Amino acid sequence: MVTVTAETLLQGAWYAMEQAGRLLEGAAVVADNGDAITGAVLAMFAREELGRSNILRTLADRVKAGEAFDEKDVRDACDDHVRKQSSGAVSTTLRTEPPSGIDSALRKLLSSAPSSAEWKTAKQVADLATSAKRKHNPKTRHAMRTSSLYVDLNDTGRGWRRPCVLDVSIAVNEITDAVNDYAVERDRLRDEVLAEDYPEMAAALASMQSKVTLPAPRWPKSSISSVG
Repeated sequence: MVTVTAETLLQGAWYAMEQAGRLLEGAAVVADNGDAITGAVLAMFAREELGRSNILRTLADRVKAGEAFDEKDVRDACDDHVRKQSSGAVSTTLRTEPPSGIDSALRKLLSSAPSSAEWKTAKQVADLATSAKRKHNPKTRHAMRTSSLYVDLNDTGRGWRRPCVLDVSIAVNEITDAVNDYAVERDRLRDEVLAEDYPEMAAALASMQSKVTLPAPRWPKSSISSVG
């Protein structure tokens, strides 16, 4: 068994972040050129790479704690698409339209005095909605990746699901949310933070022959109405 070192795992985590940035840059370019649906596919793959990065960092911590993993263990840990989607989720965004209970709750959070009875009730509703969305997002995003990429029979078996007719607004939102999460992670791993808060990763990067710079985040510039 070839044991994978913590240093190698941390380098892999950095490369996965790099790949996430590259995929998201491609997603924005594709969306801005009129195909937000295909852009969303790239964004969902980018989320999986964000998840891979977090999984590899967790494995590195476990190695430092005394566990050992070979190359198969590492590949198996990164093999599940839904798990990577879950690990790659940094934030949860609620988007609502009136009239709905969630929309009303979010508006009350903004308009009510903090800690008032009305504010507390609204916050409870918003927290429950956020928790539910966070729970379902990984499976939903994995399903979106496949439905945005492949033609497939619909549930009746008499027609077809076509990626090109999916909701463009949802695709643009997913690209934007993925870039937002990547930007947060990239900022968290900037050089000055690495040196202070993640010294092991800083050391692993320093041992590379040439350090890879993480791509700058790029959001889709096209409006929803002009994409797709």
